[in-house]
Amino acid sequence: MANTTELLSFVQEKVLEMEKEADQEVLCSDPQLCNDLELCDEAMALLDEVIMCTFQQSVYYLTKTLYSTLPALLDSNPFTAGAELPGPGAELGAMPPGLRPTLSVFQAALELTNQCELHPDLVSQTFGYLFFFSNASLLNSLMERGQGRPFYQWSRAVQIRTNLDLVLDWLQGAGLGDIATEFFRKLSMAVNLLCVPRTSLLKASWSSLRTEHPTLTPAQLHHLLSHYQLGPGRGPPSAWDPAPAEREAVDTGDIFESFSSHPPLILPLGSSRLRLSGPVTDDALHRELRRLRRLLWDLEQQELPANYRHGTPVVTPP
Repeated sequence: MANTTELLSFVQEKVLEMEKEADQEVLCSDPQLCNDLELCDEAMALLDEVIMCTFQQSVYYLTKTLYSTLPALLDSNPFTAGAELPGPGAELGAMPPGLRPTLSVFQAALELTNQCELHPDLVSQTFGYLFFFSNASLLNSLMERGQGRPFYQWSRAVQIRTNLDLVLDWLQGAGLGDIATEFFRKLSMAVNLLCVPRTSLLKASWSSLRTEHPTLTPAQLHHLLSHYQLGPGRGPPSAWDPAPAEREAVDTGDIFESFSSHPPLILPLGSSRLRLSGPVTDDALHRELRRLRRLLWDLEQQELPANYRHGTPVVTPP
């Protein structure tokens, strides 16, 4: 994905240079130039497809791993006996055990994007997708947990809020704080609601809670309130009843987040770091090219009958 992005940016820049150098009349009258531009368009379309495919495969395997690690953010207790909560900028090893697997995925992805020198725009969008998935997965789990057994209570919410704060602080130290805050906003608001002390929550009305938690849909807010644990035999107060104008939205709305509403991938434009006009001085690149040439030659020889095969190709030194 990183290499293809560089190639796409390079081709885009070259096409723009070609179009600027030739006026419209030349473009229409020069068959060779028209053919070159058509070939460039085909190449850019292919490179575009490669980037899309590799991005989809990358986030697929990362989210597949996250799916098994994220539930610990709802279940683990960061206030273990004798343990101190890590401060901002803490190392991964200092984080509570329940958070380390999820943060390990983020750390490994960040290290890989740095090693591959992935374009900064694609780095942001990769983590935007990972945080979108994490927010939706955790929020859906939170909604599901409240349906069958007591889960929405202040003590549990404080644990979740602390876990989420620790994750956001760690991501801030990794340079991903702004992206994480944006995509975890709905989960944060749902947990903030559950963290309100019971006495204060009982004094709140539906309209005030809607105003204070605008990212939650009417159906999601009603679900959290209707399953909130107020104590044995106590049901939700009448002040939490939805406004008549929102009753239909509560009855027909979905409490779960859709995974199909992810932000679209926007390919970066320009800013290529390739300088193909200069000399290639990297010996490692020459070694890789020789290895690739030998691989292609072997594949070609395997397709030929035995009596048509030749000896090992002569490799010209750089």
